[in-house]
Amino acid sequence: MSLDFMIKEIKSFSETKNLKYEYHDITTIYQYIRLKKAFLENESTELYEPILSMDPVSIEYIPSKKHQEELKLKEKTKNIDTTYHSGYLLDAKFKDFEVLNEEREKLLNKAKDFVKNFEKKKFIKGLYIYGQNRTGKTFLLSAIVNELASKDVKTVFVYVPDLIRDVHSSIDEGLLEEKVNQLKNCDLLVLDDLGSAFMNRWFRDQVFGSVIQYRLSVGLPVLVSSNLSMSQLANYMIDPSVNNDKFAAVRITTRLSELTTQIKLTEERY
Repeated sequence: MSLDFMIKEIKSFSETKNLKYEYHDITTIYQYIRLKKAFLENESTELYEPILSMDPVSIEYIPSKKHQEELKLKEKTKNIDTTYHSGYLLDAKFKDFEVLNEEREKLLNKAKDFVKNFEKKKFIKGLYIYGQNRTGKTFLLSAIVNELASKDVKTVFVYVPDLIRDVHSSIDEGLLEEKVNQLKNCDLLVLDDLGSAFMNRWFRDQVFGSVIQYRLSVGLPVLVSSNLSMSQLANYMIDPSVNNDKFAAVRITTRLSELTTQIKLTEERY
C-alpha cells in the first residue's frame, strides 16, 4: 500500500481530513480508518468501537453504544431477583405509563415520590396498588424497580402465585429458611398479584405473615399489587374451617397496611 494512497484516504475520510499529523503517523491513521469503516458497517453487532488517540497517535477501543447499553442492563439486572416472576418488565419506564385520568396521574406521582425518597435502611411507606386487571399495576411496579436498580437497591420481585408454589416445593429441598430470609431481608420486596391464588393457613402464617411482620419491625419497604382492596384481602385470607380465623387474617393485613399506602387503580384498562 503506497503512502500516497494512504494520505489520499486520510484526506477523504471525514474524521481525519483536517487532521494534523507527522509523517511516521500515516500508517497508524490509515489502519484506524480501515477499522472505523468496518465498525460503521457493522455497528449494530460490534461490541467495541475504535477511537483515534493523539499525542502519541494510537488506536484505542471503547465499548460501542450497543455494548454500553448491554453493560448498563447487566449492571441493573444484577440488583433485581425475578426468580419468582417471569413477567417482570425490564424496559418499563415512568414516561411510558399512560396518564389517562386523575387516578393514574395521582398514582404515577406517588410512584415517583417513592423512588425519590427511597433510602436504604430508612423506613418509607410502600404502595398497595389495587384494581382490575390490565390497568398497568405490574408495569408501574416494574418501572419503580428499574429506577431503583441504578441506585444499587436489591429487589426481590415476586409473582405471588409462583412464590406459593415454589415455597411449598422448597420444603422437601431444604431451602425454605433460605428463601424466607431472602424475602425478609432484601432492600425492597415487591408482591405482584397478591390475592389471586389460594394461600393456605400454613403459608399465610408461617411464610407470608412472618415476612410482613419482620419487614415492618425493621422498617423495610414493600410494594404490592392486587385485584383486591385491603379489606377484601383480609376476607380472602380467612380459613372458613377454623373458628375465629378472621383475627389472624386481619392481623396480617393490618401490618401490611402499616407498611403501605392503598391506591386504587380501577379505571381505563389498556
